[in-house]
Amino acid sequence: MASSVMATIHTVNAGSYYYSPSALTIDQGDTVKWINDGGNHDVNADVNSQTGSSFNNPVSFQSNTTNVVGAIIYSYIFTVSGAYSYDCSVGQHAANGMTGVIVVNSSNSIYDIVSNSVDHTTLKVAIDACALDGTLSGPGPFTLFAPTDAAFNLLPAGTVTALLADIPTLTDILKHHVVGASVMSTMLSNNQVVTTLNGDVLVTINTSGVFIDNAQVTSPDIVADNGVVHVIDAVLLPATTSVGNILSDFQAKYLYSLNILGEKVKKSAKNQIVFDIYSNSSVVKRFSR
Repeated sequence: MASSVMATIHTVNAGSYYYSPSALTIDQGDTVKWINDGGNHDVNADVNSQTGSSFNNPVSFQSNTTNVVGAIIYSYIFTVSGAYSYDCSVGQHAANGMTGVIVVNSSNSIYDIVSNSVDHTTLKVAIDACALDGTLSGPGPFTLFAPTDAAFNLLPAGTVTALLADIPTLTDILKHHVVGASVMSTMLSNNQVVTTLNGDVLVTINTSGVFIDNAQVTSPDIVADNGVVHVIDAVLLPATTSVGNILSDFQAKYLYSLNILGEKVKKSAKNQIVFDIYSNSSVVKRFSR
């Protein structure tokens, strides 16, 4: 399903033997609302009223009829791409030309690229955990330096687990991989400083390739609807972030757990929100299943 963050609401007017516009091109995740200009109409994207056969749309739908002027006949969110044919099934409306077509373009946001990559499962988990999926599905433009699973595996053992238990730190790290503009590889130069959403990174270009700080760009210029993705082979860490500190914080001694009422509960408590308290004063909020 496409994200609704950058979705658009489109309006189609329905009147005496017309839908206006009768042809519409939208993006995956957009909404279409049909407004009644007058008469009794519906929106039928199921069975062709003239032939009696299925429209063979990616998804079928059928509204109720209404004769209320100015009323919304139907509202539908198009989450599946493809071409949709529809008509008004009331009387001979379709035969008199009351038909329409909607083409839904597929989504290809930065988040879609990460989600569909078999080499970026850890990055997707991290993005989801930090609720940055909506941002990277949004209008942008953005540039994402995308560490592979192998890049995350190069971090000391336990680092990824520790980061997933420390969302603020993980969010800062992920923002260090995002630029608030679309930066193609041809726009990079040696010793260039690029400002991310959380600090600067240094571009180095030599005979070995293109590097962003310590990470080499292995697959550049994967173009998205809202920017571009460059695959890198190492995780970029802000200057203020230390892997050692991350692990030290995560490995602090567990003291006790509290429920949402502030009452002490067992760490193994089930089906409730639990706050784990550690010796370094850190608190980890989780849902215990």
